[in-house]
Amino acid sequence: MPILRLFRPNRTIMVALITGAGAWVGGAPASRALLMTLVGWLLAVGGFSLDFFADRDLDAQGPRAFHRLNPLADGTIAPRIGLLFSLAFIGLSFIALAIVSPRSLLLWLIILIVLGGLALHLFESPIARALTLGLLQMLYVLMGGSATRLTPALWIISGMFFFAMFGGRGVTDIRDFAQDKATRVRTLPMLLGMRGAAWFTFVNLVIAFCLSYAAWLTGEFTRIYLYLDYAFITLGMLCAVWFVMRPSPKMGLYFTYIFMMGEGMLIILAMVLGRR
Repeated sequence: MPILRLFRPNRTIMVALITGAGAWVGGAPASRALLMTLVGWLLAVGGFSLDFFADRDLDAQGPRAFHRLNPLADGTIAPRIGLLFSLAFIGLSFIALAIVSPRSLLLWLIILIVLGGLALHLFESPIARALTLGLLQMLYVLMGGSATRLTPALWIISGMFFFAMFGGRGVTDIRDFAQDKATRVRTLPMLLGMRGAAWFTFVNLVIAFCLSYAAWLTGEFTRIYLYLDYAFITLGMLCAVWFVMRPSPKMGLYFTYIFMMGEGMLIILAMVLGRR
C-alpha cells in the first residue's frame, strides 16, 4: 500500500530507538523509556513524511523517481493527504510528549524547527544538509534523556551521534551521486569531489568513535558497554578506511546499511545493555 511508504521504517525505527535509548541512559524506568521511544517514532514519521511532501516535485525528476519511491511524487497519494498525514503524526508526538515528559518540549520544538526549515528548503548547501542530519540525531538523544536527566555520558553520546551522522552524509551523498547529479541537489561530492567527501566522512567518524569511548570513561556504564563499543569502533574503522580508499556509489550503498543500521544498532545495544 502506498500509504505505508510514508512511515519510512528504514529511518524512523532507528530514530525511535535512539530517543528511547537516550531516556534509558538518563535513568528512566523501562515504561518511560518505551513511551519516549514512541514519542520519537511519531515525530520521526511526521518529519520524514514531511520530507516527501517538500521534495515531491524534485522526486519526480529523472533517476530520483526510481530510487526515492515518493508516493506524493508519483501521484498515488495526493500531496494534501501526505501533508495531513505528516501534521497528524507531529501532533500526536506533541500530545504524547506533553503527557510523558513536558520538560522535553523545548528540545521537541527545536527538532520541529529544524524539520520545518528542511521542508522550506532553508538548508540546501552541502554542509548545511550534513549539519541538519547530525543535529537532528543529537537532538533526539537529548530529547530522550531530558525525560529524566542529561548526564555527562548522554551529552557525549549526543555529540557522538552528531559527528557520526554529520560524516554519514558523505556516505549517502556518494551513494546517491548519479541521481543527484541529474537534479538541482547540491551534495558533498559536488563540493569536495568523491574522494574529498569520503575523507570528510572518515574524519567525522573518527571523532564519533573517540566520543563513544569517552562516554565509557564517565563511569556511567558497565563493561558490557565497553565490549560492544570496541565492536562498534573496530567495525566502523575498518569500513571507514575501506570507504576512503575506494569511494563509489556502490560502496556508498553497502556502507549505508553498515553505518546507518548495523553500527547504529551496535551503539544502541551498548547504551541499553550497558546502563549501570
